[in-house]
Amino acid sequence: MPTIYYERFELDQQTKSDASRLVGAHVFHQASCPAMREYGLYMCGVGKPDGPCEIERIDPPFHVLLVLLGGTAEIFEDNQRWTIGAGEFAVLPARGRRGFRRIGDAAMPHVWFLLNDEPRWQHLHRAQCWLGQTSHGARLYDAVSLFQREAQLGNAGAHDTLVLQSLDIVSRQLERLLDLAQERPQQEQALVQLLDSIRRDPAGNWSVSTLCQHVGLGATQLHRLCQRRYGRAPAQLVFDIRMQLARDWLAQGQRVANVATALGYQEIASFSRRFSRHFGCPPSKMAKPGVAKLA
Repeated sequence: MPTIYYERFELDQQTKSDASRLVGAHVFHQASCPAMREYGLYMCGVGKPDGPCEIERIDPPFHVLLVLLGGTAEIFEDNQRWTIGAGEFAVLPARGRRGFRRIGDAAMPHVWFLLNDEPRWQHLHRAQCWLGQTSHGARLYDAVSLFQREAQLGNAGAHDTLVLQSLDIVSRQLERLLDLAQERPQQEQALVQLLDSIRRDPAGNWSVSTLCQHVGLGATQLHRLCQRRYGRAPAQLVFDIRMQLARDWLAQGQRVANVATALGYQEIASFSRRFSRHFGCPPSKMAKPGVAKLA
C-alpha cells in the first residue's frame, strides 16, 4: 500500500521553472530513471530560485538533503529554526514535520535529494534536522545537472546516453559529501576500486577472469553487478575506460602511436579501427592540431 504524506509548496512561477530540473525513479517523473531505486534515490534536482520558495512535508518516507551553493535558506521543524548558506547542507530526516524556505534577497542555487528511508541512508537518521559543511556542492550540482539532461535524452528515445554512468557519478559524489564511501556493499566497493585501477593501468591484463579475482565474484555474478551499476558487461566497461582515456590523451596532444601503446595495443591499425567504431571518426581527427598523427 502506498505511503500517504503531506506536501506544501509555495513557489512563484520563475521558481517553479527552476525547480523543474529534476529526475525521479518513477515513470511519471520528468525526467525519469527507474535505476535510481538501486541507489536508494527517489528524486533529485537543481534550482536557482530568486523569488518565494518554501516547501514543507509531514511524515514523508524519505530523507531530504539540501545543499546550498549560494544565498540563504532557513530550515524549520516545529518551533526550531536553522540557517544555512553557501558551502553548507541540511538533512531533514524522514517522517516528522519539516521544511525549508529561501530567505534574504540573493538567489539560492542549490541541489536537493529525496533519499529513500532504507539501510543505505541509516546514518542520516537523527531526532531532528541537522547541518553540515561541504566543499563538494558545486561538483554535486554539476553531476545532478548532467544526470538530469542525460535522463531527458533517454526518455526521448536516444540510445547513446550516459544515464547510468552519470547516475553512478551522482551516487559517488553523495558518498563524498556524506562521508559514506565505506558504507557501500563490499563487492560494489571492490568494483569501484577496480575501475580506478584500470584507469591507472589501462594496458594491464584486464581479462574477465582477472576482474572476477579482484572483485571476488564469479563471471555471472560480476556480469550482473556491472549491468546493474553501469549498464555494461565487464569487458565493455574496460573497453569504455580505454577509449575515454584515448580521447582525453589525444585531445591533450599525445600522438596516436603513443596512445595505442599506452592502452596495450600491439598494432596502431587495430587501435584505430576500434577507436573509429566507438567514436565514429579516426583517432587522427581528435589529435590536437599540429601534432604528428602517428610518429
